[in-house]
Amino acid sequence: MRDQLHRWRIPIAIVLVFTLIGIIHYTSKIRSEISFIESAWRDILSPFQSGFTRVQRGFGHKIDFLRNIRTLDEKNKELESLVQELKSEILLLRNYERENEWLREALDFKSELPHEFLVAEVIGRSPSNWEKTITLNRGKAHGVTSGMAVVTNAGVVGTVINSSQFTSTVLLMIDAQSATGGLIQGTGDLVLIEGDQSNEGCLLVTPTSRDTVVEIGDIIVTSGLSRIYPKNLPIGKITHVEPKQFDLSFEAILEPFVDFTKLEYVLVVLPRN
Repeated sequence: MRDQLHRWRIPIAIVLVFTLIGIIHYTSKIRSEISFIESAWRDILSPFQSGFTRVQRGFGHKIDFLRNIRTLDEKNKELESLVQELKSEILLLRNYERENEWLREALDFKSELPHEFLVAEVIGRSPSNWEKTITLNRGKAHGVTSGMAVVTNAGVVGTVINSSQFTSTVLLMIDAQSATGGLIQGTGDLVLIEGDQSNEGCLLVTPTSRDTVVEIGDIIVTSGLSRIYPKNLPIGKITHVEPKQFDLSFEAILEPFVDFTKLEYVLVVLPRN
């Protein structure tokens, strides 16, 4: 029996192959009608084909969605990087604009006074609350020595108290150890100006004569009597006057024109030859 099956295996296979070829050839032609077997086979497979198509379409949509998310994520990262670059450029441009504005004002200020000035950048501040100093990026190599006045276009900043080869330290006017002479701009009366410990960022004004009269709003300028500050440099404005209890004199609070918290660049007054 096995020998008979083995003997007919090849002929049967040949018949099946030719039958399939005939079916393929027949069904590949354009026909207006299909056979009963094809119709039944299609009807049986149609639900599975529909389900497979939906699954395939769903996977396709998910793949497209994931691709879009990945693309959007990459674009968002590029945009975030671009935004950061633009912010940095804007900040840099604002710094340049502020520096240029300061330099223009400094040039106008320099043109009004018969002195030579050296532009210096503030590179450090004293961390101590008891000593108010700043450090400049100019020193002996640039001609800066102890005792030189430091100003801005707004007014007086302070005095150089020491210098190295390439840096110098400035004692600010608002330091309690600072003292200089000033004039009331309207009357020309001489007053003493000192750093005020009790009023942060302000100066204390006391008269040198009992006849001196000062009012709120008066402008105080440098007297020019010291070797440090040239005459008529603006210092600040009187904001409060307190008569002394057992004296005909007074004490006044002076608000400096210079904002010491925002110093970036200053002018060192060089001695005239």
